[in-house]
Amino acid sequence: MVSLTVADVSGMIAAGVFLLQLIPPIILPAILIAFITNKNSIVTWSVLGRLLHSSYWPSILRTETAASSGVGRPVLVTGYVQNAVRVLLWLASIVTPLGLYESIEPAKSQTDTGFVYLPDRSAFGYGTPSRTNASFTRICGQGACPGSSMSQNCSTEGFATICNSTVDIRMPIELRDLLVSGAANFSPSVSSIFDMQWRTYVNLESGQGSTTGEFIVGKVRPLSVLILDESIQLVEGLIVDMVSGGIGFRNHTGPAASSGYGSTWQEDILFVEPETQCVNLNVTLDFGIDYGYGNLPTIVNQVLTDRGGFSQMQRPAPSFASATNRQGDLLLWDRAYRAAWLNNFYTLAYFNATDPNPSNITRLDVTEGQTFELSSDVNFTVFQAIRTTTDYGEYLVFDQSNTTRSSNPIGEENFIAITELCAGSLFNSPANIDSSIVGCSLLYGPGNRIDGGNSLIPDQGSRWSVPIYSCASAIHATVRTVTFQYKNGTGLDALSVTSALPKVYADAIDAPRWAVENLADFTISDAQPTWGILGTSNSSLVDPSASTYNMSTLVSERLYLPGYIDQNYPLLNGAKGITDSQQNLPGVDFYRQSLYEALTVVALGTPGYQGQLPDYSGQTSLALYAKWQNMTLSADGTAGIINLIWTDLAANTVVGTKGWGLTAASLENSTLFLTNASLPTEQSVAGLSSTLQVPITLYQRHIRYRLPYAIPAIIVLATILFILSTLLVLLGQRRTGSTKMRQLLDGTAAGRIMALLLWPKESEMTGIEWIRNVRKRQVRVTSDGVFPEEDGVLHVSSNEAVTSEEEPDVDETTPLDDHPEQEEPEEGR
Repeated sequence: MVSLTVADVSGMIAAGVFLLQLIPPIILPAILIAFITNKNSIVTWSVLGRLLHSSYWPSILRTETAASSGVGRPVLVTGYVQNAVRVLLWLASIVTPLGLYESIEPAKSQTDTGFVYLPDRSAFGYGTPSRTNASFTRICGQGACPGSSMSQNCSTEGFATICNSTVDIRMPIELRDLLVSGAANFSPSVSSIFDMQWRTYVNLESGQGSTTGEFIVGKVRPLSVLILDESIQLVEGLIVDMVSGGIGFRNHTGPAASSGYGSTWQEDILFVEPETQCVNLNVTLDFGIDYGYGNLPTIVNQVLTDRGGFSQMQRPAPSFASATNRQGDLLLWDRAYRAAWLNNFYTLAYFNATDPNPSNITRLDVTEGQTFELSSDVNFTVFQAIRTTTDYGEYLVFDQSNTTRSSNPIGEENFIAITELCAGSLFNSPANIDSSIVGCSLLYGPGNRIDGGNSLIPDQGSRWSVPIYSCASAIHATVRTVTFQYKNGTGLDALSVTSALPKVYADAIDAPRWAVENLADFTISDAQPTWGILGTSNSSLVDPSASTYNMSTLVSERLYLPGYIDQNYPLLNGAKGITDSQQNLPGVDFYRQSLYEALTVVALGTPGYQGQLPDYSGQTSLALYAKWQNMTLSADGTAGIINLIWTDLAANTVVGTKGWGLTAASLENSTLFLTNASLPTEQSVAGLSSTLQVPITLYQRHIRYRLPYAIPAIIVLATILFILSTLLVLLGQRRTGSTKMRQLLDGTAAGRIMALLLWPKESEMTGIEWIRNVRKRQVRVTSDGVFPEEDGVLHVSSNEAVTSEEEPDVDETTPLDDHPEQEEPEEGR
């Protein structure tokens, strides 16, 4: 259905009015002549002539007054110009309104207003519990973390001395203040790690050796899957980028007072983002589908097929120097490529198609398209799902018996070394800024039919192929400039993000100064260092106690976060044992736990699947399966899969508590440890209006015009200006004026011409005097022409004859033929 604008309707109305204007000049003269006889006063004939000749009937009937042949050039040109202007006016009256349109535009100046909490009525709003007052806590191996205390009580029993240590694992307020104030100094809307909390959690009691008392740990219970909605979404406490991946921390607030057309503003928001690069192995898993018992599809004839990854392997081998995880370019593509090369090389060596020494490749006994039969014990492939794993070479079966190993020296440990070499950071890496987390994995794409059939339909006997990619992923923190738009409405539904772009820094001194704790006495498996922003690049550690925490700083647009990938992490999944740690510091845990889960996705019903997390494989969602199919057509798309899964997991895992006028990490809190304020509820919205005034830009309604539609009107205006200028010039030359116009108007009037023949004496009178003298004189018009006066009737020559039944009101002493200038009408004229 076509949608009409106000301008369209205005043009249609103008066209209708124009058409209606054509009707009276055509219909009214036709009606008028029905009441006109051939006998009227001579003034009536003048007025009647004006009415008839000013209508469209002369043009319709092509009468003498519409002639073009034999007409003087000035008269002819003027007629053409008048008609052209009339047509242009018609076009302009219709086209000109079409250029009008309304626009809702931001005002030129900003307005300060208070903000209030915006409740989320989606699944995330309903499922996010209220905040707890439990402390932020941290575990540092068997000792005390920096800034925390440990006391030891010893007693003697017999000859033995028994000592019990008690550690205060609560986060010290000085460290909290340092990172919270640093983020606020950079921008008041930027969060710190103390503005991040577990979205869902359980309360526990600390065990022996801790003075904490009650503490909480994260227990993920997913609320919703966001992957299929490809947009930047707002959920309780987060901005979720489901386009490129990443979550921004913001406790959502908006203008307290509504405006007629909404408002917009910008904020600097701390984002934590995944970064992934993938390389195609150019090796596929190929198989067929057979429907067996219960009409369930079964994978048969599974083989590994070379698509160039084996036969065109790079020689010599790439460099395998230990990867560095320092800040800067982590060379994720190089890591993924080296891991892919080693995976393919060890696979070939496993099948004895090359020598087992990657430094001395003397043969490649493989051709492109060659297949390698896989063991029937390998049954992890689900063709309508993806799979990610940190175990390279997982499609092979390793026998650890001495007999087999003596004939085939390639074992599982060779592939385990690939993951470690790619990751760089290991469990014994130092807990500092140079131990950036990198996770490496294989991603098995969803099956694609290679027999020409529809890849969404697993027909009996169909043939399928699964692509395999090697991927390397890291996590970094950055600041984005987010543009918000608030429309009329209530709650979070009225708020949207129009853009969320990396913050642009006009000068190097404006870039953030990142900080990461240097826990020199601990490995990264023992303790996770805190991190955050300490202000801009020219900021310093203003807190005198900052030296206690030995902060390493970096001026950069982003910070790669520390950590390592290990299956022994306290995982998000409750089945893996969330009570293994008493640590409650989501800002250092959520991103690495989410990354591990994103790199170990398995399908529903396959070994390793844990039911607490959503099925990201696509096995239970045909739409998600189709999305993964499309994305695995390229390496960049495949990298996006891991980024989106990480983002969805992280959104279900943590929540931000800082927003304009709202914060959980208040610097005014003077207690020894951080107490987290509860997130506001919908019932308390009215009391949450902040005294802090936020500059926003209100939207206003404006009337705008598209200039191309004004072209006809511009032409008309130019023509009229030209005509007016010509008139002024002629007036200045006294070649035109009202006197001459009156003479010509009177002289060309039909009644005046008749009277000139009948009563020439009055022909020199002015208009008013002439009308007063002749207004009662009657003239009869016939078709007989002009004849000499008979029976008191005078015949006047014209296309139509004019007669008068009444005696002419003329001076009887002056006969008609006494006027020498008037010729006797010829008979029959």
